[in-house]
Amino acid sequence: MNAVSLLHAEAGSTPSGTGSFSYFSNFFVVVENLAFDKLLGIWGRDASSGNWSFHPCSFSRSVPGNLEVWTGSVGSPMDQFDVEYQAAGSTFWDNNNGFNYSLSTDAAQGTDGVGTAVINPNVLAVEWATSGGNLAVDVLVKNVAFTKQVAIVYTTDHWATFHNAFATFSQSFPPPNSPHQLNAELWTISAPLGAAATGQFAAFYNVAGTTYWDNNFGLDYSF
Repeated sequence: MNAVSLLHAEAGSTPSGTGSFSYFSNFFVVVENLAFDKLLGIWGRDASSGNWSFHPCSFSRSVPGNLEVWTGSVGSPMDQFDVEYQAAGSTFWDNNNGFNYSLSTDAAQGTDGVGTAVINPNVLAVEWATSGGNLAVDVLVKNVAFTKQVAIVYTTDHWATFHNAFATFSQSFPPPNSPHQLNAELWTISAPLGAAATGQFAAFYNVAGTTYWDNNFGLDYSF
């Protein structure tokens, strides 16, 4: 992989409790751990002023392959952004191959919750929880083609046995497809587990004759 790569970004709004809304933009990035001292952040453009500003990210966790996941949160929507990473005397960028990443500020400001999103890998599990003997998983995919299949493979006995659970389409996030950025889709899964079950899962995505996987950098996701 590159020294820095966006995983996904999302923006939206939530009620503030005073009759107004609070805006947010969240960013998830993976970097190669080139040095202990590093600087990672988001350069974002304010849609109304056109001004660019830098927003630092913070370390979240280490993952296999000498990689780290970093996250950032900004209290305002932005219509374009890039990722900058400084380490070991060098500066690295993920700027969507020079075209910048795009978010829809109109959708972010007009939605209670996430209104706009962008995904860099083709498939990524973003939320999961167990309740009532079921595993619920939210999966983001890049809209490569109209016909697609999204699913998880999961186990409750350390992979001695396993099962597939297939997703249903939930929503498509703006901005729409462009020549330089495919739009993100949210797919949801509900898998039966049984009471108090624990285990692991990975997500997969069949599209255009290819299967893409998200197995949490080889660790699988735990529930």
